[in-house]
Amino acid sequence: MSNFGAIGVDLATESARAILLDSDANIIGRVSATLAPVQRGEDGRRTQDPQSWISATAEVLTAISKIAQQNHMTPQALTISATSGTFVLVDDANQPIALGAMYNDGRASNPLDRALEIIAEVNPAQHLDLLHVPEFVIRWLTQSYDIATDWSHAMKTGVDLHTKNWNLTVEERAEKANISLPRVVAPGHNIGELSFSRAEELGLPQLAIYAGMTDGCTGQISAGGTQLGSAVTTLGTTLVLKVVGEREIVGPGYYSHLLPEDRWLGGGASNIGGISLQYIAPAAELTSELKRLDGLAEVRGPASVVTYPLVGRGERFPFPSQEIMELSSGDPIDEIDKYRAILEGIAFTERYAYEILEMAGADLSGELTTVGGGAHSATWCTIRATILGRPIIARSESGSDLGAAMIALAAHLGGDLAKSLDSIAVPKGDIFSPIETELDALEESYQRFLELTKSFQEP
Repeated sequence: MSNFGAIGVDLATESARAILLDSDANIIGRVSATLAPVQRGEDGRRTQDPQSWISATAEVLTAISKIAQQNHMTPQALTISATSGTFVLVDDANQPIALGAMYNDGRASNPLDRALEIIAEVNPAQHLDLLHVPEFVIRWLTQSYDIATDWSHAMKTGVDLHTKNWNLTVEERAEKANISLPRVVAPGHNIGELSFSRAEELGLPQLAIYAGMTDGCTGQISAGGTQLGSAVTTLGTTLVLKVVGEREIVGPGYYSHLLPEDRWLGGGASNIGGISLQYIAPAAELTSELKRLDGLAEVRGPASVVTYPLVGRGERFPFPSQEIMELSSGDPIDEIDKYRAILEGIAFTERYAYEILEMAGADLSGELTTVGGGAHSATWCTIRATILGRPIIARSESGSDLGAAMIALAAHLGGDLAKSLDSIAVPKGDIFSPIETELDALEESYQRFLELTKSFQEP
């Protein structure tokens, strides 16, 4: 086994995860740590203690260093991924002037406007830096203030992916508010190295740190979704879809990230997904209930009703609407029928979303891969394959931390990042094919689904 290692860190909403890969992208170890709880305010704010981003990163990197030592490995590359749009404002001493603002903070619709709301509330009398999660953490790791952002994490703040720099209006507004924005670089760019004192503290060598991409992109990369025409569906708490193409696609509820230098990851995220299963059972009982219902739903066959299993009000994609709520064509016969209807409803949404992306110019000629908790349900994967009319590959090993480590590995090897990622082998996973005997019934149900959601579809 080679002693070369690459580390990926993912800072999500509730936890930090880190993974260690060897030079052949084999997983050597994986660890996690808890982040501070998200605080909610009546004005819609969603905030988090940014110091927990640092303490959790230190905890997982210390644990990874021990795993590396046990395996006689020397990590040489690190990449950090986080949720798009989460940031913190810091003063000239690199100290936060307020709690970090989360990606879904309700005080404004984008990070810069949220920053202006924070300034209006705190009224600081000094110059400030706006840092997304990776820059804030990497400043601590490198003990340097000159840390660039990548254009993926900065996109929602106001980066123009065609100029690969800040939108001029955004830059002017920030300057007027006495806010500095970080330099913008491509994912995979070397942005520094672990300082000597931090390396000693964490038990790591002074490894190189490479710019990453947001968690949605690194999740896609972890599934091997970098080839042109390939698509990845993440079935976690929500439903996230991305397609790899040669052109940018943008529309209501969907947009594109740029994987250097000329591959676009286009797609969107829905508010339905695993969260919709709370209609079946409380979270504490969900795992055992799903195992029981999976087999029963498979035997039962197509549901008698069609549903859009939205929890709460409002949707992003494929029905961008502030008013849409749960929709149903009728009452299920029993709990099995209800469970099957929810699985089908999410699969109908997935199909409709891919049809929208294809009409916008997305290339769907490659493999369709699925990751996330839903990928572990053979029943659900088979239902989805039947509704989508194509095979689905379910990968057991995936995750934003894995995708971040793959970027670190590919960047450290050098050359074109996308092509280097293509060369990294990932396990094929399980293949699920359509059930021929259910094709007609589920096609009829899909047409009913389109009719059910017609008033919320974009013209």
